[in-house]
Amino acid sequence: MNANVGMQYMVAATVQTYTPGTSISYTGGSNFSEAVSAALTWERADGHFYGDDVELDSDNSILGYTLDIEPAGLPDAARELLLGETVSTGEYTITDAAAPDVGLGFVRVMRDKGTESYDGWWFYKMKFSLTSEETRTKERGMEWRTPTIQGVGAGVLLDSSGKKSFAKHKKFTTLSDAKGYVNSCAGIS
Repeated sequence: MNANVGMQYMVAATVQTYTPGTSISYTGGSNFSEAVSAALTWERADGHFYGDDVELDSDNSILGYTLDIEPAGLPDAARELLLGETVSTGEYTITDAAAPDVGLGFVRVMRDKGTESYDGWWFYKMKFSLTSEETRTKERGMEWRTPTIQGVGAGVLLDSSGKKSFAKHKKFTTLSDAKGYVNSCAGIS
């Protein structure tokens, strides 16, 4: 067993520089909200090659991914970082500009036979969108509402191998080491 039992410490940073075949750098990294959930869906090729009535080869390579995240709220600064809302004199404006390219990371809390470990995850490059928000009156049975935003991820060429990288992760025995890992990915010192 190696079950996911929690999620903590969500960070993001704006892609500062990226040239295919070289490393990627980030700026403005921050722990923008507490983490509630993340749902990752890989998009794969589904190619099959047949000859003489049998399958000769197939391709199931990764083409991209979507990452639906639910932060414990989306403060104005996070809306600027992730969605590209512009700010002037404290006022945020939603425009038709594309969202910025960002990297995003978080820590998955794992449990294996009673022992917890911490997986630091980093997604190299994605664009986020907020497709809907709900606002309601406070009623007798209070319901907590937080937005879910969707990131569409792209592969990056980090070296001359020709292989695209989408994400990376590393296991740690302490939460502080896992947080340090995602901080280093986001350029947070």
